[in-house]
Amino acid sequence: MQEVVLRFGVFRELLTDGAPELAGKVIEELVQLLQAHQVNPVPCRPQLVGLVERFHRSWKDCVATFMQDERQTDWNLWVKFAVYSYNSAKHSAVALCPNELMMGRRLRAPNELLRRTEVTEAGELSAYHANLMGVIKRSHECAEQARKREQERQARYYNRRVKNRREFRPGDLVGMHNPRRGKNATKFVHQWMGPLRIIEPAGYDNFVLAREDKTRKKETIIAHVSFLISYHYPTALLAQVAHDIDEQIEYEDQQSTRHEQEVLAPVLSATAPEVRTTNAARAKRTRAAMVNAAENDITRGLVVERRRRRRRNTAGQYVLEYELCPYGDPKQWTTDDKDVWLNDGHAQARRTSVDEYERLYRDDRVVEDPTVEEDV
Repeated sequence: MQEVVLRFGVFRELLTDGAPELAGKVIEELVQLLQAHQVNPVPCRPQLVGLVERFHRSWKDCVATFMQDERQTDWNLWVKFAVYSYNSAKHSAVALCPNELMMGRRLRAPNELLRRTEVTEAGELSAYHANLMGVIKRSHECAEQARKREQERQARYYNRRVKNRREFRPGDLVGMHNPRRGKNATKFVHQWMGPLRIIEPAGYDNFVLAREDKTRKKETIIAHVSFLISYHYPTALLAQVAHDIDEQIEYEDQQSTRHEQEVLAPVLSATAPEVRTTNAARAKRTRAAMVNAAENDITRGLVVERRRRRRRNTAGQYVLEYELCPYGDPKQWTTDDKDVWLNDGHAQARRTSVDEYERLYRDDRVVEDPTVEEDV
């Protein structure tokens, strides 16, 4: 407030990075008090505040030259001297020093005071003001031309390896690069998110995106163009992939059913009456014996597996889940989880994870569907 607002006036916009010190409640109240607007760049894009980042590097190098304390705690004594040197040096971006653009005159270095003999005579205030405004206007024109040349040079250097420049419009489908970070990030997590639909441009090569890979609440994201790629999905290829997934799930169901029959056959043969019949009839009698056992004990919380499917989780990985339906009335169960199988007092089916399904299976609570007949 004292160094900026009271010296140069109230600002209209405040461009800051994502530092916590500049995104807190104090800065928010200050911006609201001054009726200004705070602009924050998107993450992972320090180029949007490149002038500030370059200034940080310049004053750090300058202060490091004059620091004398071995513990490096006297840096605050040299900050203002570094700012004076920065304002008096000519910048390559505008071909002028910052003081010429702001004040209309160049700062004199301390060594110029020792050998400078020129003396100027002060004139009238109106003539001095007209001359000063003319100098500032010419300085701004020269700085604008130099800035355009410098931007073109930096653009050529930055885009030297770019083959084709991507141009996106509202309504296009894109994929966004989203590398996982944190302690839960692994090498097997998908680093791309999509599809996302472009809603509108947000300025500075940023776009407002809406996720279309979720069926839940709509999620809006702001991303830079460098993180986006065009998203194409051939309908024929997607149909073929869906058909392959269905065949894989059907094959896994057959293998799982066959394995369950092989495991349960010795247990059921010990309790079932001995009847001389064919293998096919014995397999069918095994299903009936399991159903009868379920009818005799409906308080154990038995469930029936309806179907299974593969679902894509939030990490982008495909996981297997089971759809289980309660066998009988869950109100008569004596288990602790009977409430989760009720919806407004009526039995409801649930989708469970592999871990929960294994727990129910180990407790002998998963039985076969008595309404489905097995082919002989």
